[in-house]
Amino acid sequence: MRRRSKIALRIAGIVAFVFIVAALALVRYSNTIVKAGVEKALGKDFSFESIDLKWGSVRARNVVMKDRAGKPVIHVEELTVRADFMNIFKEKYIISSLRLEKPYIYVEVDNKGRLASPVFPDKEKKLLEKEGQKGAVSFEEVIISHGSVDYLDRKTPRVPVLTKVRDIEMQLGHITFPFTNEPTKYSMQAHVPAGKSNASVKSEGTIKLASKDAESVSHVRGLDIVHFKPYYDKKGKSVHVKKGSMDMDVRAKIVSHKIHAPGHAVIKGLEVETGPGFGDRFMGVSASLVLSFMKKNGDQLPSDFIVTGDFDNPKFNLIETFMTRISYGIAGQLGVSVEDIGGSIFGAGAEGTKKVGQGIGKGFKKLFK
Repeated sequence: MRRRSKIALRIAGIVAFVFIVAALALVRYSNTIVKAGVEKALGKDFSFESIDLKWGSVRARNVVMKDRAGKPVIHVEELTVRADFMNIFKEKYIISSLRLEKPYIYVEVDNKGRLASPVFPDKEKKLLEKEGQKGAVSFEEVIISHGSVDYLDRKTPRVPVLTKVRDIEMQLGHITFPFTNEPTKYSMQAHVPAGKSNASVKSEGTIKLASKDAESVSHVRGLDIVHFKPYYDKKGKSVHVKKGSMDMDVRAKIVSHKIHAPGHAVIKGLEVETGPGFGDRFMGVSASLVLSFMKKNGDQLPSDFIVTGDFDNPKFNLIETFMTRISYGIAGQLGVSVEDIGGSIFGAGAEGTKKVGQGIGKGFKKLFK
């Protein structure tokens, strides 16, 4: 569970690792900038179609990293580094911009919650450590354009879920390597295509890369809840969800590996099917109550939630906590008590519900009662 809770931070670290390694290799070996030389420096898992050197910039096309089976897991159509190469002889090296055009990354988590892809060989790790020992490297600006991510989760949901993120546009401010606790500003927007929907995602905030402390404000519109059904569906207890979307606003803060993230969600256009083999619950709450409420309220179901937890606690699971708090938020909106839904949420049972309820806070307890 601890591994699963930290997966988002690890993915962010992976992306930073790959592109910093590639950028450093391009710059450090610019005096002998030939394709074979850079590929040798990075190792057999990296390849480049071509590399062009101009004074003040290096551009590499079709940068590819393959896994041990030879499958491409990272691909960048064009990677451009702009810098004053004379700075290579100074104690601190400044890269004015790192631009990535159409980067793609495949991320996979196995059934034990371990990161299965991408995995970096020791040669790349040693190269990054070596560069860090030479002195600080400062990236004034990092720009990602038309990026894509495929994320295959084999652990958290009941069945594996492949989530695609497309049209990623991201800008990051000042980054220093080795990482420091100087705040790095970021802004990001993307789309999550699933079924007939194409949800939009926007997020901005700051992150301290050394400690992983972060503050962010995120907005999601039109997220297809059918695609993510394996995360909340309980076989034999849940209705069959045919259609539905979710809008969500979250303000998250992470300090010393502890998260506090209040948010607001709105479920829209829910269509369900009941019958043999299906239950009567939607996210642990009576589906008939949910549909009745939505019919009277413009086909919408709003709910408030607060996600809290300690990433260092092996019992804390971010996704499960998020889904549980959403369920309690829906129950509160419908005037249903925790006891009424506890036996049906993720099979928690009465004892599990009691423990979760203790952590919600007195205000929520009164509301649910």
